Amino acid sequence: MPWKCPQCDGETDLGFNICWTCRAPRPGTQPGSEFPTNDLLVSTTPSLHTHNIDRYVGPVFGETIYGANMMRDFLAALTDITGGRSHQYESVLARGRSTAIAEMARQAKSLGGNAIVGMQMDYSSLGNSMLMICCSGTAVFATPKQSVDEPTQSSTP
Repeated sequence: MPWKCPQCDGETDLGFNICWTCRAPRPGTQPGSEFPTNDLLVSTTPSLHTHNIDRYVGPVFGETIYGANMMRDFLAALTDITGGRSHQYESVLARGRSTAIAEMARQAKSLGGNAIVGMQMDYSSLGNSMLMICCSGTAVFATPKQSVDEPTQSSTP
């Protein structure tokens, strides 16, 4: 399913976060943008300590591919020579992780899940300057466990 660029109306395949036509970033992937997953629990563990899993909905995935530009490659090469961290590539990784998790969360919500368990991340390079970030997990429907400290409601006044 392609997405439409708001700047040039060009179409780009889902998973690519830069418009193939004008190289504009996909909406919601700009640095600093946050993805709304706060109403959906995401865990790397197979269970949730605070919730009961009532129903397993199914596997969900999030994929994204980011390209590194020549300037970022040049600055990273300088960092490689002088030593230190490459903040340019770290920002691409952070954005890619957020995008992949957000897409997985959207998929879980569309299937009727309210949490994801067993999330895993995978990174791969494609060619010389493309980075593929994938995550997967199991969408579940979970309800909060009743705390031992919470009083139970009784039918007598």
